Amino acid sequence: MTSEPVERRTKVWLGAAAFVVVGLVAGVASLRRAHPERTAWPDPSAPLVVAPLSLPPAFGTRRIFLDAGHGAPNNPGNTSALCEREQDFTRSLARDVAAALSRSGPFEVRLSRSGGELVPYAERVQAARAWHADAFVSLHSDVRGRSEPWSPAPGQSCLRNHDAPGFSVLWSDDATEPLRSRRKALAENVATELGAMGLLPYRGKEYHADYAADAGHAGVFVDRHPHANRIFVLWRPSMPSVIVETHNARDDREVLRFREPATRRAFARALARALVRTLTPALSG
Repeated sequence: MTSEPVERRTKVWLGAAAFVVVGLVAGVASLRRAHPERTAWPDPSAPLVVAPLSLPPAFGTRRIFLDAGHGAPNNPGNTSALCEREQDFTRSLARDVAAALSRSGPFEVRLSRSGGELVPYAERVQAARAWHADAFVSLHSDVRGRSEPWSPAPGQSCLRNHDAPGFSVLWSDDATEPLRSRRKALAENVATELGAMGLLPYRGKEYHADYAADAGHAGVFVDRHPHANRIFVLWRPSMPSVIVETHNARDDREVLRFREPATRRAFARALARALVRTLTPALSG
């Protein structure tokens, strides 16, 4: 049997897959235009797109160091609108994302922490370097907006607001080339894919002088803290590194959406697509 029919079927399948993806994205946009108050993230009915993952020839296996943010000595992170500590949220999310990335095929994933241990950030960066990681991705949640006390359950009291939902991707330009450009590409690719899946990019109103917005990529911000206060996991890794602030932890709507397995699957796929694009030189930029 010749390969021509197989090639023809492959082209037809790829064309159909592309048509479906375009249709899904267009459908999400159409729903948002028709019912912006009901279908926009983080509304429970807001749809998310899980796009296919296409691998370039000879992509191979790439090592991803996935950092569950906080969980360092004296650094549990924020407390969410549902009274959950950030270090617990990021540990749970990192486990799910690591499993999804590993299942997708081209990634070997190592977690910075998986149990109740407290791991200093310097040890995480050192571990990533010793493992020869291709990328360092630190998962976090953010706190923004003017919050008010509320009680999500009897006996609980925490802070809540609906003023500043959305994700942000942070990076540092404190590096020489080519690392600087690779960090920027990773940040921009992650933000692009998160936006395409249906998440809302944060516009940075409360970031003030700490971060500078990327005018060409919504949700991307470069670290502008004073030199002594630079964010360690952004400037110190020797491989491309970003922080993904997945959502505003003070927004209970976003907290609930990020507890959904479907949201975590879509997030992991978006991250996988961004990593493939960044770690394939011909696709970068």
